[in-house]
Amino acid sequence: MKKTLTMMCLAALSLAAWPRHDGDDSDFRYDDHETIHRSFPLAGPRTDWKLTVDNVSGRIHVNGYDGNEVRVEIDRHNMAESRDKLAEAKRRITLEISQSGGSVRLFEDGPFRNGDDGISYRGDRHYGYRVDFHYEIQVPRAIALNLKNFNHGPIEVAGTSGEFDVGGFNGGITMDQIAGFGSVHTFNGPISVSFSRNPEHDTHFKTFNGSVDVYFRPDLNADLSFKTFNGGVYSDFEMGPIPVAASGTRFVYHSGRSGQGRIGKGGPSLTFNGFNGTIRLHSKS
Repeated sequence: MKKTLTMMCLAALSLAAWPRHDGDDSDFRYDDHETIHRSFPLAGPRTDWKLTVDNVSGRIHVNGYDGNEVRVEIDRHNMAESRDKLAEAKRRITLEISQSGGSVRLFEDGPFRNGDDGISYRGDRHYGYRVDFHYEIQVPRAIALNLKNFNHGPIEVAGTSGEFDVGGFNGGITMDQIAGFGSVHTFNGPISVSFSRNPEHDTHFKTFNGSVDVYFRPDLNADLSFKTFNGGVYSDFEMGPIPVAASGTRFVYHSGRSGQGRIGKGGPSLTFNGFNGTIRLHSKS
């Protein structure tokens, strides 16, 4: 059975909206917070479990644990240039929370959404308000993750082992002690991913403005493709058939900004794309 609830039904609202004096977001003189706590026991086969977070503004923290529930804590931070605009923000921006079997979805809706659930954001000054949703989420380790964020916060994931599609626009992405595979991509921000077990299926890393640092286990076997424009490509692993030469550090430098190579016996396809930034492949025990 599918359930859909809006943020306003779930929130514990602060008692009053006070003028801001903290110096941040200076156009917004008024703000308040709402807090949501939800738990979702997951049904159906574990292979079908999935968490989707489609956020516009705020940070997303996801941690894997040994359990069968998705546990969500959300801080909704409402900011506006006037009391009227604060009320408008609460009315026009909603968070849809739904569950169907083993799938949980959190979706921020508002005047910046277009018809296909994409984002056409016209800037904070245009609206006169902004709402940041800050997520702290615990998930079963093997759950699949589909995480999206547009502005004002990083995405951080730790301790999961399922398939992932993690994407940002303005903000970095950090994944720590990951045992899954999938895609990690952002436009403005660095990417750092540390694997507790090397990926067994194709995995992709991409950013336009930022570095890409990926930490693999020493026994990596993979086929690699890499490309960057302003920045080098460095690896702790020797690749063939591309000639390699010592760089004077613990890294091995591969000349050129694009290429392909095989590490070990070869295996899943790993692709690395960075336009303005360095790509580094680390070996970490």
